[in-house]
Amino acid sequence: MCARCLFGFQSPPLSVLARVARHVAFYCNFELVLDTGCMPPRRVPISPDIEVLIQEACTQLRAQVKPNILDTIKKIKDRTGVALPYHTVRNRFHGKHVPPRQAHVNQQLLSPEKERVLVDWIKFLSETGHPLSKRTIRKKAEALCQQKPSKTWIVYFLRCNPEVKLGRPSGLDPKRAQAFNKPVVHRHFDLLMQIIRKYEIPIENVYNMDEKGCKRGGGCNDSNQKYFVHRSCRPRYRARSGNLELVTIIECVCANGTDLLPGFVFSGKEFSREWFEVDPGIG
Repeated sequence: MCARCLFGFQSPPLSVLARVARHVAFYCNFELVLDTGCMPPRRVPISPDIEVLIQEACTQLRAQVKPNILDTIKKIKDRTGVALPYHTVRNRFHGKHVPPRQAHVNQQLLSPEKERVLVDWIKFLSETGHPLSKRTIRKKAEALCQQKPSKTWIVYFLRCNPEVKLGRPSGLDPKRAQAFNKPVVHRHFDLLMQIIRKYEIPIENVYNMDEKGCKRGGGCNDSNQKYFVHRSCRPRYRARSGNLELVTIIECVCANGTDLLPGFVFSGKEFSREWFEVDPGIG
């Protein structure tokens, strides 16, 4: 789209076009190289690991007696398939530019130290079964910086911290969440290893068994799954069973990697007397 279509019949100054182009490149996740000529600007896709590769290129250049930027970029491209921008590597090597995270520290809502604390707190709460939501994380950020985050702050926060993400955690009983902690789990496996070593139990005699209950009709667990439907056809339905009978699935896996076939337990219609008789051979 040309400048006349965006701003009318009168073309805006070059500085305005450059500012608009930088905003478009930022939201489209592209690195934009502006050109004052008539040719359109050249756009270089930004790889998620491009910052690591740029730092690696600078490290290699510092180790060279006569730094050769083009040769270093070519070697990295042959090894990773990523073509680093020449001027970015050159300016970074000569100390003219700094990484984007360091260049825009003053524009961030949280300082790097406070952001690191918030990320660690999010990971800790997630491990303990009390994850933060969009609403609660905004309150935590506001308490750290005494300023209300914008509506798009969460998007940029997740982009700068890829080790955390938004997800749909499954439900966990509070009693299980309280018992499922690192000291308790470590003590359990320490005691288990003591028993295995004391009685010299072979690994092929160590099994793990678990059960899982589900509804025959599926219930409402798959309500978030999306399907392909006709765009103009309404209403839209999907046939499914309404049977809420519970079925228990039992699995058993050996410590050496082998496993038994799963067992399925259905609800019975009547009880057999033989099930409640005690075997006289059992003392």
